[in-house]
Amino acid sequence: METFSFKEQKPTSLRHRVTDEIRNAILSGQLKPGDRLREIAISKEMGVSRGPIREAIRTLEQEGLLHSSPYKETVVAEFSKEEVIEVLIPIRLTIELFAIRSGLSWMNDADFAQMNRFVEGMKEAVAQKDLARIVDNDISFHEYLIQASRAGNIINIWSSIVNRIRLHFFVQGPMYKDQNQIYEEHAVLLQAMQAKDVELTCRLMKAHIYDENVSILQNAGNEVTANDSETV
Repeated sequence: METFSFKEQKPTSLRHRVTDEIRNAILSGQLKPGDRLREIAISKEMGVSRGPIREAIRTLEQEGLLHSSPYKETVVAEFSKEEVIEVLIPIRLTIELFAIRSGLSWMNDADFAQMNRFVEGMKEAVAQKDLARIVDNDISFHEYLIQASRAGNIINIWSSIVNRIRLHFFVQGPMYKDQNQIYEEHAVLLQAMQAKDVELTCRLMKAHIYDENVSILQNAGNEVTANDSETV
């Protein structure tokens, strides 16, 4: 694996630019769970002082993307198999089942056409073996459904965990024996949505989010994150 390097930053909107740069590196999979971040190295690579780096790290810790221990290194967040199965997946499933029951009746042909574009995007990305694009379309599919619920509180909860879900997708994506399964499951979900069959859509969503994810994770090792870290 090649060592990732940050781009040199211009002084305008420095704190936000630095935060965005690090966040994008994590969410695009360039920085993996467990990878170490060193303020001095990042400061040199970006050509900025350490102050904006510290502020960016604090922001990304609040978003759940980084983890720092006092007097220890800062690393890209890792999630144990138990945390994902017992916390992240149940929260996500609760949100999405609520979105189906409250939002499906609002959705129309234009909505379904947009969601189909996300499915086609997944299919093309699988063919190209482009994990970042698979993840982006996968997240967009589910986010569109949640937005359709028109429930502000649910949307806010989703926004608070979506980066953790995206990070999990990057870890789990390579665990699929056949990545075609990713877009195929979404295509079946979309068919049920178009039929406005709420109960079938809920059953399929549970199988997609909970049953399938838990099965994959239980067949993996004790940790669902990379064991080998690269120093940045």
